[in-house]
Amino acid sequence: MPQDKILLAVSGGKDSVAMVHLFLKAGFNFGIVHCNFQLRDEESTRDQNFVLKLADRLKVPFHLQCFDTETYAKENQLSIQMAARDLRYTYFNEIKEQFNYQKIAIAQHQNDAIETVMLNLIRGTGISGLHGIKALKEDIIRPMLCFTGFDIENWITENNIDFVEDSSNATTKYARNKIRLDIIPKMKQLNPSLEATFEKNISYFSQLENLLLDVVALHRQQLFVFKEDQIEILKSELEKLNKQDLILFELFRPFRFNATTIKDLIKSLSAEPGRQFKSETHTINVDRVIITIEKNGKEDIGSQTILEPQTEVSIRKNLLTIKNLEEKPENLKSSANICYADADELIFPLMLRSWEEGDVFKPFGLNGEKKVSDFLIGEKIPKNKKKQIPILENGDGRIIWICGLRSDDRFKVKSNTKKIIILEYIKN
Repeated sequence: MPQDKILLAVSGGKDSVAMVHLFLKAGFNFGIVHCNFQLRDEESTRDQNFVLKLADRLKVPFHLQCFDTETYAKENQLSIQMAARDLRYTYFNEIKEQFNYQKIAIAQHQNDAIETVMLNLIRGTGISGLHGIKALKEDIIRPMLCFTGFDIENWITENNIDFVEDSSNATTKYARNKIRLDIIPKMKQLNPSLEATFEKNISYFSQLENLLLDVVALHRQQLFVFKEDQIEILKSELEKLNKQDLILFELFRPFRFNATTIKDLIKSLSAEPGRQFKSETHTINVDRVIITIEKNGKEDIGSQTILEPQTEVSIRKNLLTIKNLEEKPENLKSSANICYADADELIFPLMLRSWEEGDVFKPFGLNGEKKVSDFLIGEKIPKNKKKQIPILENGDGRIIWICGLRSDDRFKVKSNTKKIIILEYIKN
């Protein structure tokens, strides 16, 4: 809207300078932001000074930031281009918030959209990579997408508008430049109307993507069951899906899983349960009947030391209470969440921790020891939940209680027990 306050990202090149003059002619309220990445020595300083003078001449707010881009790229193991992208968008958002701009305008045009599609196709992409650059994405607008590079160059020349040329645009060192300078000119020999063709194709791909996303949203609504800290999906329902690889890729894409992982996931549906797949943010666990998706970092409850009875210990959203009983109750009726223990058998400090490989205990009411892992399998605890089951360990290393499931027979209250401790696991 004309009354909105817009932040224009201006490099000094013809595209962004044309955008500035068009916004000025249209009567928009805007400010200019420029990033100096200090990668081209004197040329970087020249660009900075040009944009500063442009803002000063037009009497619009000017925001400038200089970056040590090479150091940032090394420290974060990024390419120079990705480092520059991270730095500029972070700074743009800071300025937007600080000075109450409604939108950030980027001067990408139709040819940039074509280059993006080509780059995505070369690197590998889903359908979302075929719609090119969107004119509006959250608070980023790209008002120049209705123009080709040729349109902008003609307009700049006809109106005798000054700009600066980035010498790095002439090198094929970068993949995008190679597409622009080498590949697209050869494609235009085959199709002189390449921009118009791509504009139609991009529009078609965008509509196709929206159709696919509607189908995926319907599947997500039908398949995903949202529990406390995870999503559950019935394996049998996933196996019924047609075009599994495409639908599953889109279903799991918000959780950062790539196409290769999805293919492996599909194979695991008919294999032995227990497979696990990790992305940057989430983990998929394939169990016998269900598949779960959960955020990373939730596998282990950690450990806590309990120094004395009469204690309450928080375990995420749950609570473990430990209390001395003043006298022996007439009815010592235990349950999954209540355990009575012989106080004389307990050696403080106790340890509340997650399950570990090799853990054994003597289940209440049974003869002999049992591996905790085997017990949890028998209780149908999914593999991804094992580390979330609290285990209370005695000071001598013996397991007192697998909280909420089964106590150890060695700590049970006997006829000659003098002091009793009651343990209660309260689930939220």
